[in-house]
Amino acid sequence: MDLAFVLLEEPVAPDPQLVIDTARQYGVELAIGKGKANVSTFEFAEGGSIYVAMMAAPHPDVPKMAFGPTSPDRDAALAAKAHYVITAMWKQEDHRIRDAMLARVVAAVVAASPAVGAMLGVGVLFHQAKLFTALAEGYAAGELPVEVCVDVTIAPEDDDRMSFLTHGMARYGREEFFVTASRTGQGAMSFVYTMVKWMLADTDKQLATGATVGRDADEK
Repeated sequence: MDLAFVLLEEPVAPDPQLVIDTARQYGVELAIGKGKANVSTFEFAEGGSIYVAMMAAPHPDVPKMAFGPTSPDRDAALAAKAHYVITAMWKQEDHRIRDAMLARVVAAVVAASPAVGAMLGVGVLFHQAKLFTALAEGYAAGELPVEVCVDVTIAPEDDDRMSFLTHGMARYGREEFFVTASRTGQGAMSFVYTMVKWMLADTDKQLATGATVGRDADEK
């Protein structure tokens, strides 16, 4: 079982046919299942079910959650009047396959609802709703949309520096990245995601725990 959450401007159920049509565009075949009050149910063509439960109340964790560079505006997230709890039930055991498919289902639900933000249940922050749809359109079917499957948080550091920490690499058998950079520099965020994608794509690549990397010798 896997979970995901969607923040909503208004307590409105998703358009089920639009969910199915959009999911198909993203390479996921769904059919309408037997739902019940406030719960939309969809069935995967290859087996398994998706349940979208509409909660007519703000998500209780938003006020204390982290906000990152891909998060929705904080005020908009806090103002969200309702949220969906998406539950995926399937026999698939591979985390990459599950997360890649769930991210596309979430994107389809986002496209069929007044969504503000969304996140996978294993994440630590909400992402902009439009990021899910953009990634579902931009990645090939079956590919892991890294930007919503591996979260990145930012924190201030001493001496005019800042740090970036990944959350989710361990789920795919990799160690997390901790990256520091100057607050006045450029390209740190893209560097972090370049490293993340590299390590997830090249499964033979190994970095020793505690090893340092950089774009040049000085950064190392």
